[in-house]
Amino acid sequence: MLGLLLPFFCSRAPAQIVNIEDKRVSYDSSGWYGTLDLGGQLTRNQNTVVTLNGALRLDRVGRRSEQLLLADYRLVQVSGQNALNTGFGHYRYGYDLGPDWRWETFGQLQYNEQIRLRLRALLGSGLRRRLLEREFSRAYLGTLLMYEYDEVAAGQFIYQDLRLSAYLTGTVRLLPGLQLSNTTYYQPVLFLGEARLSSVTGVELSVSRRLSATSTYSITRDARLARELTDVPVTTYFWKNGLRWRF
Repeated sequence: MLGLLLPFFCSRAPAQIVNIEDKRVSYDSSGWYGTLDLGGQLTRNQNTVVTLNGALRLDRVGRRSEQLLLADYRLVQVSGQNALNTGFGHYRYGYDLGPDWRWETFGQLQYNEQIRLRLRALLGSGLRRRLLEREFSRAYLGTLLMYEYDEVAAGQFIYQDLRLSAYLTGTVRLLPGLQLSNTTYYQPVLFLGEARLSSVTGVELSVSRRLSATSTYSITRDARLARELTDVPVTTYFWKNGLRWRF
């Protein structure tokens, strides 16, 4: 049963880099906005398979500043054993410096049982530059400096690093109601050169004014985790499909 279920939800372990770019939304006026995604499934045959997922986002839009709060949780359990158990929380504050420049500061907490990441805490700040913005397409380049604290394998390994987080992100509308996006991250450890690489591609198809179908494929390469933990692959990826309701 697990072999039939997981291709629709994930392949191998989810990536370690949380893509915030595909969660950015433009609003026409100031105020509070939010979305809530919830899902669940229970299957009983030779095994009992429980699937749960939930995501919350809150936006506070001001005249020159924006705040974003995200929370996400995913669980796949087969006969009481976790095949997937991951979650994160993210807060970001952005302030417009001019038409094309923005200063952003963020904090994040994350865990991922399947790659034995007990805790990842991030705190960073930097600049975001708008490269292109048209009616149906846009592109941005960001460069941030961040502090990273990792506890791996029940605290067996602990890392504290300064990393550069550089990313290129873009979105284009292919057809009315159909949107394609991609974000690629490059995150080297300062002075050591060891880097994580990640790419996330998403498709969103509008079903109605508030309801849309989403599909996201993400792949990450992190050689350091694989070097310390031989049961963790160098490359992890996942493919997720779902529905999104806006309120």
